[in-house]
Amino acid sequence: MKDLLKSHKKIIINTDIDGVLSGLILTNYLGCQIVGFSNSNDTVWLDKNNAASIYDATYIDMFVPNTKVPCIDQHIISVNERHHQILFNNKIKINPNLENPRFHLPNDSYYKKYPFGTIHFIIATLESQGFDIDLDLTKEINTLKFGDILLRADDAMKTTVDSPYVDNARSWWKWLQDKSGNSNCTNSMIQYLASLSPQSVLQTKHRTTQLLTGYPFNCEKPDGGFKQILNDSMFLLENVKNYFKLISEFANLKCFNLEMELKPFIGKADRINLNNSQIDELINTNKLNGQDLFSYAFVMSSIKAANFSYTIM
Repeated sequence: MKDLLKSHKKIIINTDIDGVLSGLILTNYLGCQIVGFSNSNDTVWLDKNNAASIYDATYIDMFVPNTKVPCIDQHIISVNERHHQILFNNKIKINPNLENPRFHLPNDSYYKKYPFGTIHFIIATLESQGFDIDLDLTKEINTLKFGDILLRADDAMKTTVDSPYVDNARSWWKWLQDKSGNSNCTNSMIQYLASLSPQSVLQTKHRTTQLLTGYPFNCEKPDGGFKQILNDSMFLLENVKNYFKLISEFANLKCFNLEMELKPFIGKADRINLNNSQIDELINTNKLNGQDLFSYAFVMSSIKAANFSYTIM
């Protein structure tokens, strides 16, 4: 990760907690530059003064199958073991489900997928590369601690403490702990989670949702994030800037540039089930029905309807 981002410092992040925290860590610890945002669905907002195209950056918390575009994410992206090997061999694609192989098929592999946020994977990876990630999980703002925000990313707290996937979560925390070299920040997250009860987790999740979706942040999703982030002048809305500043204050990290002039690029997003022909096309060409895929992920097991989420730009 450190070596990849030395030569690919421009990053595009999602606007949910996971994406914003990942962006803050990468800008503060690796000197990355945020040149755009994504709503992880159908829109990329690009700072055209600092990026030539939507392919001129490393995507954080979103998988982009274009073989020349770096990305760091945590989704299930491999159909099966054959597809995994193709993706794993591309070293600019960084994903815990590639490092510790998990596939969409068979289902028992999917059920053991990485269950946390990209931020938790980034922290453990940077710790494994010698970085001392200094985050105070006990810092309080508005009756919440920073640990509550950090572990709200991708619902890591509830998944670990109060879900049907507790055993899988424990297994992956052990994997992150080993990967980090038993380092400080990863251990702090594990210890914080061990102090929580299922009842306290539900209460904390409710308070976090109230904070983020209430004034003056007005997030459109309970874990942060927006469908629209620009005013009529193509700059960030004030509530969006307030939200980014809140997360940076919680993390005690310097906020990134909030005065970018951004241009939206809007694609078409959908969810479907792939047939056998489409699976072969995806594995062999990164296309769907002859069209290049901009991003995709398997978001549910194969027995569920509409388990393949994708965007075409």
